[in-house]
Amino acid sequence: MSTYFTSDSHFYHRNVLNFEDRPFDSVEEMNNKLVESWNRSVNNRDIVHHLGDFCFGGYDNWKTILDQLKGRIILYKGNHDDSKTLKKIAKDGYFEDVHSVGNYIKMHGYQLWLTHYPMEIGIRPNKFSIHGHLHSQPSNMLNQINVGVDSLIFKHKKFGELITQDELVENMEIRNPFVENLFQEQRKGWK
Repeated sequence: MSTYFTSDSHFYHRNVLNFEDRPFDSVEEMNNKLVESWNRSVNNRDIVHHLGDFCFGGYDNWKTILDQLKGRIILYKGNHDDSKTLKKIAKDGYFEDVHSVGNYIKMHGYQLWLTHYPMEIGIRPNKFSIHGHLHSQPSNMLNQINVGVDSLIFKHKKFGELITQDELVENMEIRNPFVENLFQEQRKGWK
């Protein structure tokens, strides 16, 4: 079993093609590529943390996409995820779990706050806000990691490829010494 992270798929959202300059001629092409990229990595036992803005449109659009995706999806509601649709699709058992705001997990010695919006948790070593929402805009703090499909942090990956747990941990391990230094500098100022 593997664990993956992603956000801001925006299935069926025509305008996101232009907002983020996504490399597709149509929303159908984008949807197909995102599903293909997802299923290339994920098997049915894997966990996928999707940090919001999953799909546009009503129940039928959501069901069409979810019927194609592999894995056990934990959804963190985004600002574009319709509450009524989400409630109905969750009731039908399409998600392993749904969080209306966020969730806290521990992983490889790190404390993670998983939310759609970036959280300002303060500069603290081993503590990270894992989020989406910003698309290709940078996060404000070093210990905020945008896992969205448009994130500049993971731009080296093919569009739509999910971020593995190992890739996320590697990114935190690169950042954590800098977070520790900033934290120590702040502490000097507190005295």
